[in-house]
Amino acid sequence: MDCLGRSIDIGSFRGIAIKVHPSFALLLIWVIYQWGFATGAGVPGVLFGTIVLLAVFGCVLAHELAHAVVAIRHGLAVHDITLLPIGGVARIEHASLTPRAETLIAVAGPLMNVLIALALTPLVLLIAVAHNINQAIGILLYADEISIAGFILYLWIANILLAIFNLLPAFPMDGGRVLRALLSAHRNRLSATRISVYTAQTMAVALGAGGLLIGDYLMPLVSVFILVSAQMEIRHVEIESALKALPVGQFALWEAGGISPDVPLSFATRGGPRDIVVTRNHQVVGMLWRHELLHHLSGSHHEIYVRDVMDRGFHPAEVSDSVYDVHLWMHESNRSAVPVIDNGEYRGIFTGDRLGHVYQVIEERNRAWHFGMLLAFWNRLRLVWR
Repeated sequence: MDCLGRSIDIGSFRGIAIKVHPSFALLLIWVIYQWGFATGAGVPGVLFGTIVLLAVFGCVLAHELAHAVVAIRHGLAVHDITLLPIGGVARIEHASLTPRAETLIAVAGPLMNVLIALALTPLVLLIAVAHNINQAIGILLYADEISIAGFILYLWIANILLAIFNLLPAFPMDGGRVLRALLSAHRNRLSATRISVYTAQTMAVALGAGGLLIGDYLMPLVSVFILVSAQMEIRHVEIESALKALPVGQFALWEAGGISPDVPLSFATRGGPRDIVVTRNHQVVGMLWRHELLHHLSGSHHEIYVRDVMDRGFHPAEVSDSVYDVHLWMHESNRSAVPVIDNGEYRGIFTGDRLGHVYQVIEERNRAWHFGMLLAFWNRLRLVWR
């Protein structure tokens, strides 16, 4: 399920769906207030502000498309891009990347904003000369003008800020991924992610506190977004790392040696309808899927044998394969179970229910680890305070 909720499709690019989240409407309310009422420009101001808003988010979309194109070139699938009031989110397939690949994908977005800013720079210089602007503050003042010059200056500043903000070394910004990639060259991915996430959380707390001190309440909201996103990232990497370390054979169910292909299909319902491995002489010869079993039995075809409906295109897993790799195959193939073999002989079945059990074990272990870290940190504080 998409954690962003239901979004509206507005088009596609190279097969990548482009969506707008309903909360984007909040920005239109802001445009009406900021450009219509605050400036006293009325309807012309609202129209101008809407054009500026669409142009800025066009640059945000270009930023996310740059990530997507580079990710595709590294063999990753890009599901969609969603535009939110706080920016854009490209849903890219999770995979173990080399530090170089992760860096290239991460910097592609900010680089796009830099290129847009560079393309606008000659126009900005012409505007500065025409208006006799020789200080940075002058550019900021003219950027609020409802004019073509103001539009160009606003877009130029927006792209510079987008590049700088996204290069901050904090998840979910691109700089956080670059930091992890640099750390991954000298340590494992989990350790690198933890350092990057702790850096992000420290920056978020400082940003939120600073916002409260100066009375800017947008900064605490951004800090909450960073904290939540960083926690989601470390949770994902912790689970991924744990799944890679666990052999699937450790969690496979024996299921009484499977079922013979030569028995009537009705025999498969003993013990309840479920996914069953079909075996002959301890060798896996197919899979009998629960939905196929129920479909054929509901039609009262009692003379059908297992061999008539079994899936011969099964994908076996070795007992030494990681739960992570098996989970990826189950997800990509939309299958709910995998037969587990050892040197060609059937050893058990790994199901979606077993995967849920593994997740529960990992979650409990991670909670214990984080509690231990917090307790150790608290004890150190007590020693220092003494």
